[in-house]
Amino acid sequence: MKHTHYQKILILPDAGPENPFQYQMINFLRSNGFDVSIGTKRKLGSIYYAVNQFNPEIIYFDWVHSYVIGKTFLWSFIKSLFFVFDILYLRFLRKIPIVHTLHNIQNHGGFWIPWEHFIYGFFLRRCSKIRVYSEAVKKEVIIKFRILSSAVYIIQDIPFHYYYQNNSTRKESRIHLNIAEKGFVFLFFGKVKIYKGLENLIRSFLSIAGPDDHLLIAGACAEEKYIAELKNISNNSNQIIWHIRFIPKEDVQCFFNAANVVVLPFTKIDHSGSLDLALSFSKPVITLKTEAIFDLLSHQKNLLFEKGDDLKMAMALAKEINEEEIGKNNFKIADSANYRDLTELFKKYAS
Repeated sequence: MKHTHYQKILILPDAGPENPFQYQMINFLRSNGFDVSIGTKRKLGSIYYAVNQFNPEIIYFDWVHSYVIGKTFLWSFIKSLFFVFDILYLRFLRKIPIVHTLHNIQNHGGFWIPWEHFIYGFFLRRCSKIRVYSEAVKKEVIIKFRILSSAVYIIQDIPFHYYYQNNSTRKESRIHLNIAEKGFVFLFFGKVKIYKGLENLIRSFLSIAGPDDHLLIAGACAEEKYIAELKNISNNSNQIIWHIRFIPKEDVQCFFNAANVVVLPFTKIDHSGSLDLALSFSKPVITLKTEAIFDLLSHQKNLLFEKGDDLKMAMALAKEINEEEIGKNNFKIADSANYRDLTELFKKYAS
């Protein structure tokens, strides 16, 4: 049997130019000779419209929860029906193979989980290949959704240090952000959302912070009411510095290089772009201990917490670690060349 590749790829859904994960992947595929198109966002029918517009040989899906989950169950039901019909159209009428990156097993908001599980399982069982980020998630997906092991591939993202600049010093970065050079800086970086556990982060920080310590919270938030609640929890402490906005590409390095450690206080996690980003900036990371995360970061296990109450202990221990040594190990993890196997997702066999 001889390996060949599907050349015309349709990417869905469009994450926009501000999403470095999808941007880097598309550039990587194009640099390897693939013809890549990106579907336009529409409320309903975007899959059918994009397929008939671009006539691809294969379709790659990133996040599909947006095709299934709406603000009400009725809207979720309607969206799901369109999604199911689209998938049936692709597989049985157009006979187009589907590949998918599974970022998270369920939506972060926890909406309509049994319904989502049912529809997501239907979708996954009709994918030719599924990409995940860890052996632990692969095992869970195979069992939970009755997927063949041979269809699931473990492939990492293209490291973010190929995308973001990293040439500012800690001193320069802190001057840029108006933070004193001395003291310990914890960084939360990413979209500010309820499921990410920032309430616990703020309370934990206030309980362990020294007089020169700071908590830097950086990322956009669509809910002003939620930000007001967080600031109320913080008692307007001047040791907590807020940058509630989209952080431009050129400024990202300042936030990471100003920090001693990154804190991602998630209540649930399968995969996190913010974690990958922290590793690319050679940062120790405090985050939730799952099987997949422990396998990845066992060398800094004291920074992984199992319960919300353990977060403040991990934050206190962070002041005693060898930042440089852990950071170097984390960068090595991020710098894996495994991402080159992305082309495996688009292979076909010809006699």
